[in-house]
Amino acid sequence: MARFIILLCDKITIAAKYLIGACIGVIVLITLAAVWWRYVLDNPLSWVEQVSNMIFIWVVFIGSAVLYRQNLHIGVDFFLNMLGERQQEIWKWFIEFINLSFIVLLFIYSLKLTIDVMPNTMGSLDLSPAYYYVACPVSCFMMMLYFVEKIVDPRRRVPDGIAGEF
Repeated sequence: MARFIILLCDKITIAAKYLIGACIGVIVLITLAAVWWRYVLDNPLSWVEQVSNMIFIWVVFIGSAVLYRQNLHIGVDFFLNMLGERQQEIWKWFIEFINLSFIVLLFIYSLKLTIDVMPNTMGSLDLSPAYYYVACPVSCFMMMLYFVEKIVDPRRRVPDGIAGEF
């Protein structure tokens, strides 16, 4: 079971990294197209801002899940480093369970919000805001899965890489 969870998390993380890279590329292309249409063709595109915002929201939420798996979120560990090794481990798990509680609550309420706004439309593309909001429950689900992975694989409890490295 542990091997399955680790393999699943590895596959999800690889797919997430490719998705994030593709999204950044799409944002760059959309921005270049918007500049071209506005200043060269003198015919601005009305949908660029809405699509760019949606893609950026997905990048932020999926990226935060990947960083959670790699333990690379910013943290203040000044006081934690003053403790002994055993006490540090206890406090790290306490903090992880507080994080998990927040993630579960965020998952529940963001999923409810996503479902509630499905019939609504907004913006020039006539899209539902659910396309924006669904990034949050997807990210929370990934983080809950990564939390389970931290329980079954002790190697996932230490930072994997350095900040800025993806």
